[in-house]
Amino acid sequence: MSDHAAAFPLSSDAESTTPEREALLEAGRLSSLGELVRGFAHEINNPLFGMLGLVELLLSEIDAGTKSHDRLLLVQQSGLEIKRITRTLLAYARAESDFMEAVSLEDVARETVDLVQCTSAGKSVEIREHYREEPLTVFGSRARLGQVFLSLLVNAQQALPAGGVVTIRLERDGDWAVTSVTDSGEGVDPGARPHMFQPFWTTKRGGTGLGLAVGLEIARAHGGDLIALSSVAGGASFVLRLPIDEASP
Repeated sequence: MSDHAAAFPLSSDAESTTPEREALLEAGRLSSLGELVRGFAHEINNPLFGMLGLVELLLSEIDAGTKSHDRLLLVQQSGLEIKRITRTLLAYARAESDFMEAVSLEDVARETVDLVQCTSAGKSVEIREHYREEPLTVFGSRARLGQVFLSLLVNAQQALPAGGVVTIRLERDGDWAVTSVTDSGEGVDPGARPHMFQPFWTTKRGGTGLGLAVGLEIARAHGGDLIALSSVAGGASFVLRLPIDEASP
């Protein structure tokens, strides 16, 4: 295994600054939210399984091709979609943030894209995925890396209020795994560039200003970096660089 950091404390000093304390509170809020999501998903799944079982029974008793059969198929499809969404939320909420392991970046990317596509906010945005045939594996926290991917995808979505295209691409550059998330929006405001990774700085109404700042800290805790570039096509591109775990097969 690679010798990388095994924890991501923001600060434990009594003299912590106000931003550090606020970030800790935000982390605690997100942890509580994860607990609620797990409970919420289980509460949905219990009656959902009963409903799907009943629909399957009714489908077996009704002739195929009839209006009643077709309507039940629509109910079944809707139920299966709810099941897929709750399964995606549960998988994301179950990840333990401090557990370090060999992590497939493609798996993290696919899971995060699935999560984003489950939300209504993502319906007007097309997400294009480009992955390597060979896996890219890093050593770190699956949950924390997923947090970075989610932040970048949500950030790209918010840059496309009228819809557009977000492209996520995984590549290898020597000993580095390189992930880029690019949107087809208006690009990075030059005046905003110096402040983008500062905690609590945001141009978004209702935003916390923590996404990119925390993403940068997570990247550095994994021995990597997170930078912002202007896309050739005119949008914004965020690039996450992480050291490849050479000990993995």
